[in-house]
Order: sequence, then C-alpha cells, then structure tokens
Amino acid sequence: MLPTIEHSPETVARIREGDVAAFESLYRAMHQPLRTFATRYLGDTGRAEELVQDLFFDIWKSRAEWQVAGSVRSYLFSAVRNRALNMCRRETVERDWADDEAGDSVRALHPAPPRPDTELERAELSAQLTRALASLPERCALVMHLRWQDTMSYADIAQVLGISVKGVEVQLARGLRYLRNRIGAP
Repeated sequence: MLPTIEHSPETVARIREGDVAAFESLYRAMHQPLRTFATRYLGDTGRAEELVQDLFFDIWKSRAEWQVAGSVRSYLFSAVRNRALNMCRRETVERDWADDEAGDSVRALHPAPPRPDTELERAELSAQLTRALASLPERCALVMHLRWQDTMSYADIAQVLGISVKGVEVQLARGLRYLRNRIGAP
C-alpha cells in the first residue's frame, strides 16, 4: 500500500525507479480529482481528460528525472492548473490569429497566391502585348509609351512631341484600336 499521497516522497522514489504499481496507484487516486479540477478551467470534460492523461504520460515518460518539492498532490494540481492556463492562452492566441487572418485588411495585405493557369495566361497576354506594341507605328508607340509607361498627361505629351493635344488623343485612339485588334480584347 502506498503512503498518503500528500506526503509521499516514497511514492515519487518508487515511480522514479519504474514501479508500475506505484504509478497506477497514484493515477487511480488522482485522476478523477485532477480531471474535475481541469474541467473548471477548460469548461470541457473531454479536453480536461486529455490534459490529465498527457500529464501522467509525461510523468511516466520522464520518471527518472521527476522531481517533486512538497507534496505530490500539490505538484499534480499545480501542473494541471499550469497546463490548463497554457492551453487556454494558446487557444486564445490561435482564435485571435484566426480572426485577424479572416479580416479583409489582412487579405488585402496577403492576397492568395495566383493560380498557375492565371499566371500562364498573364504571361501569354504580356508577350502578345509586347509584340503588338513593337509592331505599332513609331509615333503611335511613342505616344502610348509616354502615356502608359511614363504616365504623362496629354498636354505634357503634346508639348514633348510638338503636336496638339488632339493629335495625342488621335494617336492613343489608333494605338488602342490596333492593340485590341491584335490581341483580341473587347
């Protein structure tokens, strides 16, 4: 028979030596009170059961190094409390992270990676556009480059090229019509 669990350095010593009967006796005596205690923190008997099982598993697994200062009972209740609090903290962090990740602002910062077929279509379209731009008449290509690549205003383009703003509009309209016809865009 084991000594009282509250004051049992002998129990710890026997378990450290690999005494299965001492471990089973401790488990039988403390399992239910520890599970009830853990349930108060976790609000769920299933999770409390898992927590207590994990505690006893860890004790047995590292029994050779198991150190208990004071009573085994106090040690076990403290261990359950600490594990339950850690579990609650971890779940809160995970829940907050999931809530943050679900937010629109996070989705805007971290958009989903493009699908391979979308990337391929984008690359093909870019290649078509490059070929079509290269085949434009020189003045039309220059006007389009100044407008879309250098983002210059119609007035600035007109001043740089020495043409009227209406001439810029005409060149852009011709260039866009040519590109639509070459690429097949609506």
